[in-house]
Amino acid sequence: ESNIRAIMESIIISHNMTCAYTSIVTVHGEVLHNEQYHHPLQTGDLLLADVGAETNLGWASDVTRTWPVSGKFSPTQRDIYDVVLAAHDTCIAQIKPGIEYLDIHLLAAQVIAEGLVNLGILKGEVEDLVEMDAHALFFPHGIGHLLGLDVHDMEDLGDLAGYEIGRERSSRFGLGFLRLNRPLIPGMLVTIEPGFYQVPGILNDKEMRQKYQDIVNWEKLEKFDDVRGIRIEDDVLVTPNGAEVLTQELPSDIDSIENLVE
Repeated sequence: ESNIRAIMESIIISHNMTCAYTSIVTVHGEVLHNEQYHHPLQTGDLLLADVGAETNLGWASDVTRTWPVSGKFSPTQRDIYDVVLAAHDTCIAQIKPGIEYLDIHLLAAQVIAEGLVNLGILKGEVEDLVEMDAHALFFPHGIGHLLGLDVHDMEDLGDLAGYEIGRERSSRFGLGFLRLNRPLIPGMLVTIEPGFYQVPGILNDKEMRQKYQDIVNWEKLEKFDDVRGIRIEDDVLVTPNGAEVLTQELPSDIDSIENLVE
């Protein structure tokens, strides 16, 4: 992990830029802000790299890709990656002025819940699963955040910038970590970063296990034990007519990633 981190950050430095934040480069993607880099890369691992540069003018980027160390996704890794990518692509396609960022988050939740139902991991109707925050067992954070002169722009002011006046952060499991709750306007730069994580502290929590005992097919979930964490993150500029993905040069589809890693 440390070797990969060093290579990636050296490229940023070689372009006379700095890192916008402490990089996350880990085979333990289930640790959302993992700042340890001592694990050796093993065949069968997925490597999650969340690395962004900051320009001389101070503008930050925030990008995440996840790829198989071996160069090939396993069938189970491919299945989960497809679910996350579907959420990523569906959300970006809906971004335009006037759209509520909360609705983009809920759209990601619906796509992820539907994908996990189709894989046999979750049981029930998609709308009901999202309402009871079942998706948040595997997607516990928000769909993204503001991006600008800081990677989590203006968050030193708490929710003052991220939340529209009169709105407060929800206490719901599936909404409490949403960093942005405003209608999108032209010129706004946001991240879109759906993910799937098997966080032991969530999945092994007694209250969670009891609450979702009949919602999760725990036996089926065990078959996906080679998927610790997957995140796909891009930086999206809201334009007058829609959106522009500023980080689209970095491929996110499975075939392109496998070709690059090989």
